[in-house]
Amino acid sequence: MTHRTGPVVVGVDESTGSDLAVELAAQEALRWHLPLRLVHGFVPEVAHSAFGLPYPLSIQAPLHHARAVLAVAARELRRRYPDLQVTTAVLVGNPAGVLIDESVTASLVVVGCRGSGGFDRLVAGSVSTQVATYAHGPVIVVRPAQASVADGGRRPVVVGVDGSAASTHALSFAFDEASTRGVPLVAVYVWQALPRSNLGPISRWHYEANEATEEAKRLLAEAVAGWQEKYPDVVVERRALYDFNPAETLVDASSRAGLVVVGSRGLGGFAGLLLGSVGRALVHHGHCPVAIVRVAPSQDDD
Repeated sequence: MTHRTGPVVVGVDESTGSDLAVELAAQEALRWHLPLRLVHGFVPEVAHSAFGLPYPLSIQAPLHHARAVLAVAARELRRRYPDLQVTTAVLVGNPAGVLIDESVTASLVVVGCRGSGGFDRLVAGSVSTQVATYAHGPVIVVRPAQASVADGGRRPVVVGVDGSAASTHALSFAFDEASTRGVPLVAVYVWQALPRSNLGPISRWHYEANEATEEAKRLLAEAVAGWQEKYPDVVVERRALYDFNPAETLVDASSRAGLVVVGSRGLGGFAGLLLGSVGRALVHHGHCPVAIVRVAPSQDDD
C-alpha cells in the first residue's frame, strides 16, 4: 500500500457540489489517517476610476465571509468526526493556481464540479483543465447529481487500463482505494483499434476477432498481475471489451461504482482521457466520483 503523508485538500464554497466534495474528502482523510485541509481561493474584485484606471476593491468583506464559511464547515466536521484533524485556509489568488499550489504537499485534492465564487465552473471550465493537468498528485472530481458519497464507499472501484504509464499510476491509486475501502476492483480495458499483428489475407479490415480478444485479455491480465500479488486482499474482476465508444463503457461502469480512476494521459481507447471526449463524458455524465491521476511529463510514455 502506498504511504501517504500530506493532507487531503478540498476546495470549499457554498455550493451543493462543494458539500459533497467535503464529505468525500473527509472520508478519504479518515480512511488514510490524514489531516483534512479546507481551502477557498478567490480573486479580488477590481473597479475602475472615472478615468478608466483599475483599482482593487477592499478584500476584507469577502475574506471575512470566506473564513466564516470555512469555520462553519470545519466545526461541523469536527463534531461529526472527532478524530479528524481539520484546518482551513482562505487564499487570495487564481482558483486553479491555489489548488495546484496546494497539491504540491497534498496526498489528494478533491473538488466539486459545479462551484460558486472562486471555484465556479471548476470542472467544466478552464480552472478544472489547469488543475487536472498541472496538479502534482491525484484529483477527485465530484458532481452534485451523483449518488450518495457515503453509499459509494461500499461500491467497487473501477479503473481504466491501457498499458500506458498513466494507467500504471491509475492502477496503483485504484488498488490503494479498493484496499482501504474494502471493496472489489474492476479493471476495464477498452480496445477499439484494429490489431496490427493478426490482419487477415483479404484486406486490412479483416482480422481474427477471437485472437484479438484473447490478446486484449492477456494484456489486461499482465497489467494487473503484479498489483494482485501486492494487494491479496483485493478481489479483482478483469473486463477486456471491444467498443468504438470507450466513454460510454466507462460511464456505464460508473453507475455501479463508488469511484472511477483514470490516468490523465492514456493510449489506445483512453487516448486524450482528460481533455478529450472520454474525460468530458466521465466528469459530465459519470454516476460516481472520478479520480484523475496525473503523470508528470518526465514519466509519460514516449
